[in-house]
Order: sequence, then C-alpha cells, then structure tokens
Amino acid sequence: MSNQHEQLAALRHLRATTTDPTQCAALDAAIQILESAPTPPASATQAATESQQVAQAAMHSHARQATVSASAPTGVVNQGDIGRNLFTGTVQSNNIAEVINIYKQTTTTPDVDYGKALQQYLEYLYIQNSRIDLRGIDDRPMDMPLRELYVSLSLHEPPPGELRGRGGLRRWIAALADRLTTNDPSPAPTASAFTLPESPSMEPVDWSQVLRHPQVVVVGAPGSGKTTLLHYTAVRLAEILAHDTNQQLASLGLDDWYRDWQGRPPIPILLPLRELGTYLQRHVSRQRLIHPRILLECILHYYNGFDLNLPTDFFQRLCKAGRAMLLLDGLDEVPRSDDRILVSAMVREFAMRYPACRYVVTSRTAAYEGDARIGASFRICTVAEMRPQQQQQFILNWSRSLHRLMYQGSAAALERDTKRYARELWHALHLNPRVRALATNPLLLTVVAVIYYNNYVLPEDRASLYEECVEVLLRGGRGKADRAGQERMHYTGNSNVRMGLSPRRELLASIAYTMHQRGAGALVIDRNDLTALIAQHFQSRPDAAALADAFVTELPVHLGLIDEREPDRFRFSHLQFQEFLAARHIAETDRWDEVLARYDDPWWREVILLCAGHLSQERCWRFLRELMRQGIGGDERAQALELAAAALAELERFKGQGPLRDEVVQQLLQMLAAPSIAATTRATLGQTLARLGDPRPGVCGLPPAMVRIDGAYVRLGSTPSETLYLERHAKQYLRGAMATSTHDATSRSTVKRLYQLILHGLQHQINEHAIALPGFTIGCYMITNAQYALFMEDNGYDATQPWWDAAGRAWLQRDDRTTPGLKAGQCRHTKQSPEWWRTERFGVHQPNQPVVGIAWYEAMAFCRWLTQQRTYNREGVRYTLPSEAEWEHTARGAARRLYPWGSQEPDTRRCNFANHIGGTTPVGCFPTGATPEGVQDVLGNAWEWTRSSYRPYPYDPDDGREQPVRSTDSLVTIRGGGWNSHLLYISSTLRMSIPPDAVNYIGFRVVRF
Repeated sequence: MSNQHEQLAALRHLRATTTDPTQCAALDAAIQILESAPTPPASATQAATESQQVAQAAMHSHARQATVSASAPTGVVNQGDIGRNLFTGTVQSNNIAEVINIYKQTTTTPDVDYGKALQQYLEYLYIQNSRIDLRGIDDRPMDMPLRELYVSLSLHEPPPGELRGRGGLRRWIAALADRLTTNDPSPAPTASAFTLPESPSMEPVDWSQVLRHPQVVVVGAPGSGKTTLLHYTAVRLAEILAHDTNQQLASLGLDDWYRDWQGRPPIPILLPLRELGTYLQRHVSRQRLIHPRILLECILHYYNGFDLNLPTDFFQRLCKAGRAMLLLDGLDEVPRSDDRILVSAMVREFAMRYPACRYVVTSRTAAYEGDARIGASFRICTVAEMRPQQQQQFILNWSRSLHRLMYQGSAAALERDTKRYARELWHALHLNPRVRALATNPLLLTVVAVIYYNNYVLPEDRASLYEECVEVLLRGGRGKADRAGQERMHYTGNSNVRMGLSPRRELLASIAYTMHQRGAGALVIDRNDLTALIAQHFQSRPDAAALADAFVTELPVHLGLIDEREPDRFRFSHLQFQEFLAARHIAETDRWDEVLARYDDPWWREVILLCAGHLSQERCWRFLRELMRQGIGGDERAQALELAAAALAELERFKGQGPLRDEVVQQLLQMLAAPSIAATTRATLGQTLARLGDPRPGVCGLPPAMVRIDGAYVRLGSTPSETLYLERHAKQYLRGAMATSTHDATSRSTVKRLYQLILHGLQHQINEHAIALPGFTIGCYMITNAQYALFMEDNGYDATQPWWDAAGRAWLQRDDRTTPGLKAGQCRHTKQSPEWWRTERFGVHQPNQPVVGIAWYEAMAFCRWLTQQRTYNREGVRYTLPSEAEWEHTARGAARRLYPWGSQEPDTRRCNFANHIGGTTPVGCFPTGATPEGVQDVLGNAWEWTRSSYRPYPYDPDDGREQPVRSTDSLVTIRGGGWNSHLLYISSTLRMSIPPDAVNYIGFRVVRF
C-alpha cells in the first residue's frame, strides 16, 4: 500500500466484514495504531512501509495473545502464527509478578532485577523451542511453529511388576511392540484349553495423563518425539506464565498442581542432560559428585552460556519454593556409562531434596537399564511408534502449517488444499509399505513429507528413498535448496572450504563405510578419529587437518544424518542412513569383492541390498550374479542365493524383470527340498520364494495339491505300552524343566501343572478299538494365506452366501465385544479376515505360509465354498475338513508309526516346533518330516482343525462326533502341534479339545471325496 490512508481504508473494510472476535480485536488494535500515527507525506514511502509493518506487527501480536489465551487441548492445532516472541511491551502478567514476589521474599541481594531475568529466561526458552527448523522445502525459510505440528503421541505405562529383573524394560517394550504390531494377544498359547492369557492393558495414555505423575521417566527409540514432548511442555508453560491462562494447566495434566498452588503454573527448567555429563567432567571434583547443588550450578552455567546473565540463585530459589518443573532431556546422551549412573543418582538426590517440584526425564531404552535407572518414585512411561491415526494427524498438521506459510488465499481454500494434500500423501504412504515402515517417528515422517512435496511421488525402492532423505537432510540452513552451482558451505572462518551437496554426501559416505567396517560395536566415533578420517579425505590439500577440524565443527549443518550424541562423540542418527551411505560408497567405487565376501554376515545384509538398489540396471544384474556365486557348501550357497533373491524381489518392482529370475526360482526350489540345508535357512528361502512368486502347484493357487491315502482297519490313539513310553518321556521333561527353571514358586508350579495336563491327555488317548476307514485324498499342504485370500476375494465373509451354515452365520454376526461369558480366547478383533491377517509374521504378507487365526466355522465355510466353486473345482468334488481318524491315519499309516517319518524323536530338521524359528514357515520346508506318501508338515508349524467333535475313545464315527458343530459350547478336536509347542505336543496321537470359535495359531488342511 502506498500510504497510510489506503492502509486505514483497507483495514476498516476488512474490519467491517470480519466476524471472528480474535481477528476483530487484532484489526481494532492495528487501526488504532495507524490512526494515532502522524500522517506522512505522499512521497514518504519508507515511512509508509514502516507504518504498515507496525500495523502488521500489532495484528500478529493481538492475534497471538488471543490464540494463547484460548483453551487448546493437547494435540489440537491452533490457527495463525504464534510469533517468535513471548512478551510484547510491558509485562502485565500476574503470574510473573507472583514469581518475582517469591524472589523478593527470599533474596539476600535486593538490587538484582529478578523480573528482567525471569523475562529474559522465559523469552529465550520460548524462542529456542517454539518452532521447528524445517529443511528442504523450496528455496525459502521454513520455520514451522511447534504447536501447529504437535500431535499427542502414544505413551504406555508398564505395570511396575513387569519391569523387574535385568532387561525387564526392554522385554516389556519388545512385547508391547509385538502386540501393537500384530494384534496378537497370545504369543505362547497354553496347552490345556488353548485360551489366551489375560494381559495388562495395552491402551495408550496421553501426555497430559503422563504428566499427572510428579516424577516420570519417558523412554523411547531415537526420533520418537521425546525431546519434542519436553519442548512442547516448556513452551506451553511459558505461554501460560506470560499470559495468565492458568486454566490451561488442566490440559497439561497438572490438575493437582493447579489445586495445590492456587492455579499458579510451575516454571519450566529445560536442560539437555548431556550438558550435565560434560559439566561433571570439566568442573566437578569426584569428591562431591552427588550433591544436588551440582545440578543447579550446571543449569545456571548452561543458560548463562547464552548471555542471559541470570542471578546465581535464580534457579535455586524456584526449586526451594517448589515452583519448578525440571525437564531433563536425554539421559542416554550423557557421555559415559559411569557418568550416566552418577547423573541418575544426582537427579534422584535432587528430587529428594526438592520433593515439591515436578520432574520429567527422557532417555533411550537401551540406556535406561541397571544402575542407570533413577528408581525411587519415578514412574516409567514408554513412547511407541506413531500409529496410523497419529501419522495421519501429523501429516494434516504439517500440511496445514505448510500451506499457511507458503500460499495466499482464503481460509476455506487453504483448508481445502491442506486436506487434499494430506489425503494424497497418506495414500502414497499406504501404497508403499517400505516408506510407511520408515516413517514411524516424527523426524522421518517430516522428511518423507518434504520428499513428497518436492516430487509429488514417493520412491518405490529403499535406495531411492534413502537417497532423497539424505538430500533433504544435507540441505544446509533454513530451507536453502541445494541446486547445482548455487549452494556453498563455508566453515568456521576458512573461506577456502566450499562444498556443495554432492561432495558432502561423498564425504559422509566414506565415513559411513569406514564406520560400518568396524562392526556393530563401533557405531560411535570420537572427534579425533572422525577428524582424522575427514583429513584423509582432504589429503591432497596442504591444510587438510584444519579443513577437517572445520568440517567437524560445522556438523550441526548435517542435522538428522550424523550428530554429536555425546561431547566429542558422533554417530549416524539412524543405522539405515549409515547402511545406505556405506552402500553408496561401495557402489560408486566398485568395491564389490570386499562386501560380497560378507554375504553371510547379518551386519552387511542391508548394505548389500541397498548397494544393489543403487546400481544401474546392467551393473545391478552383474552384481547379483556375482553374489549368487558366493559360498562353497550347501548352507553357504543357500545364504548367498537367499540374499540375491531378496534383492531381486525388491528390485524387480522398479527395475523390471531381469535375466536372473527363473534361474533364482529354480535354485530356490532345489534348496527348499534339500534336507542337508538348515531348517532356518530353508524357511528363509521359502519366504523369499513367496516374494518372487511360489510356483509350486497347489501352494498359492487352487485346487490344493492332494495325496491319496489308502483305506485300512485303523486303531486310533496309543497302546498302553506306547503310553508308558510317552509318560517316561514326560517325566524326563519334568526333571529337566525343574532343574533349569528359576526357583520361584510360580515357575515351578507352571511346570508341574503342565506335566499333570500331559499325563491326563496321555491317559485319554489309550484306545484298543479298531474301525474300518475308507480311502480318501488329503491335502499335501495346509491351506495357505494365498489360497484363503481367494476365498476372501469371492465375498467369502458374506453371511448370506450358501457356504455359511446357521451356526457359522450366528458366530459371524455375533458381537464379541458385548456378548457376555466369552473368554479371552473366543473374542475376535475382526470377523472379516483371519485374526492376524495384516501382520508380517502370519498373515497375507506371507502367501505360502499356512493360514492361522481362524475359527472352525471359517475353515468349514472355506471347504463348502471350494466345493461350490467351479473355477477351482471343475469336477464338482466335495471338500471338507479331515476327521480325527483320517488325520491320524495320515500321520501314522498302516504301520502305526509313532511319527509321520518313523520312530525317531522330533527335531528341528523334521518339523517346526519349540519356537525354533519364531513363527509359522512356508509349507513344505521340512521334507524329511513328510509321510512316506508325501504329506507335508503334519506335525508342527500350526495346529489343525478336524471336523470331529471331541469325545472320549473308543472312536465311533457313527456316534455323532463327525456331524457339524451346532454350538460354541461344543468342543472340537485339533491335532498336530504348532510352531511354539513343546516337544511333548509334537505327537501323532495327541488330541486336544477347543471351542469352535477359539482364536489361536490353528489352521487346516482339506480332504476330498
């Protein structure tokens, strides 16, 4: 606008058409400022510009104050720019005046201006933590308000009893992650009733619920948002202090504080604990390490390092008055483990000295173990990976903030564009599971969002994705794009160093390769070593040492890639970035032999896969062919082939089908049937084969592969002598288990109870009565996930379809959440797919593994569907579940073998049991465990439904036991044992009873008549 009159006219018009109270107040203030200002000459354009800036500043200030004063629940986005300053003009806050009064009542130095000191401190705290420096968007600064991006993360409060013992916290977090990932309520089903044990609540809690604890430790993975939680808390408290919005304390979970302190908010004291570790090393003698005063001295030293010049008793007075909330970030970043133990002890002593204060400490999981735990009354909470709903909310928040900063337009138009972009990004993530798996924390989700904004597409392969991530994170400064010939980095006064993105990437790739060569135990590199590596990179320069030192000094430029985790100790922020950069270094330098020779080392697996992904198409096929030639013996060749096949399966999606595919598939099939190769290797080969497309007939397609079993006179169960043998075996197990179990009463009682159940089951499988069993044809394999998916795709779960009988429909339409009397093992999370259908271990992602997590009703519905389905059953034969007699005759044969393969005891070469592999395996991975007729996986892998009701022996097929089950009160017989069953359950004669609606690792095979 050219003059003050035009500005006033525009503002008055806008005021007349605005109804929002916040905007009205801001506009009134801006109009008042312009009206009271002297009118400049028409030629005084500079004065007009300054007047316009004053008006805009006033609008922002009033809008900010109105926004802060409004109630905002945790995780909700506030519209508008919050601004970079906390205070404007004269401080009128009653909270600030009340805190100053605390100083006046206690200080011995009345000439100190505590009010100014408090304002400076809160202003600095707010400025430093209220915004997130976002890199990589376009070529302009992108400084997003933290409050606009913030989403409430998932936190969990483990019961204290679950954390006992060494490694208890890690075990609990692993179990929680497994539970949340798989929705698997029973990692180890009980042998007796196969019901699911009740587990502690896995429901997440909000940050405000966590803060209700006066002393809490928050643990989580790198990048999970722990630091952001503390910054958010500090910023919110600073706003409440400055603007007297004390009622918002409730939204932070500080209801009791609000009550106890008559609504006066605590003063946030934010400290990175690495500063305390450094302070201990540099300023403190070993004789007085645990004194609480040391922490106060360190806090004062830290903030005065930013030229705040705070009074010496500034923080001490607040703590003595009980008015502080200490936000202590990053226990894991304390340099040495012994110093970490001392810091924990110091925090514990400090909390005992100042019990009226509040405390929040953050740490990575691995660092918060043993003596490093603070203990006392500190409650532990864990941060989980972002759930889909949180990812969606974060994307929406990010998009809204981005559109507000980048574009002009009406509020409605910006909101429409915001939601459209968020939907499209979420859809792109949904279509790319590898990217989705990477973007499970706020940092990397932000990087992925930047990549999508710049390209409007996400890379399909990990190598390209990591390349994009590295490029975004290497862009220096606030949002400065690194275009060719434009960006140059200047290091610490040395104008001779000019490095664009590519040279910096090459340098970091060289560092990553050297660090990766040192192994998993050397993820951290100290400053001197790092400087020496960089100097070697600059060895052609006479000032190489100075240049290397300058580069290390400026490493904050590479935020998100390689960071100073401890004083003078550096590491890559995520192992994936180290692996990719090491792979990039190998690919660019053609140093293939050295890395290919490490094909059998898990530490180098991802590097080899990423190297193949980074290579051009022709070089990639050559690289993989050389990989396939590695190894001498069967197991070694199998490992090399599996790695090459895994790379091929990942690469073919974006590099096209290469010349190696058929060759790799044939070699995989040969090795899958080779008994000499270890079972775990065969299982991995089978999973890799599934990714390339398992071509075995009747495995991933229909009709199923079938085997003919001749009829015979069959006596089911065990003879008394066989039962005695099995009882002796059970007693040996009992003695061994009691000898190796812990001495607590619970463990020993569990072993004894299991033994009694086994003896009870053995007595109930004695049978002397023979029956005539006609011949039948049984499935060579259990029905796989890929085969079951065909049923689902054909409206399999439509209750109106004829393959559901009345009992099945009643179960399908039952609401397990509201039906009384159901046990945990009878409650399904979904009735439109198997229970663990979406999990990585058991579901649709493993197409050639047996389908599990289905009820008896679902198995019978599949059989009826297949009977009626003419696409896969052109002959119109009838399919159903095997009877108990047909299943056992398949396993034992006319010779009454003790096991399908003979009399030798089960071992991990013949079947999948005892949690040896950690889940189900692709069908047919245990060829030496097959029956003489070729029926695979009869024992182990997954329990199998039969069509027989559970009734005592003697077995009479005409007594109704083979009629369809009519009620969930009935019991059905299952056979065979599963992947996590004990040796004693891997038996051809053992029979177990279970309700037809039970949820467990149970699958099925079919018989055909």
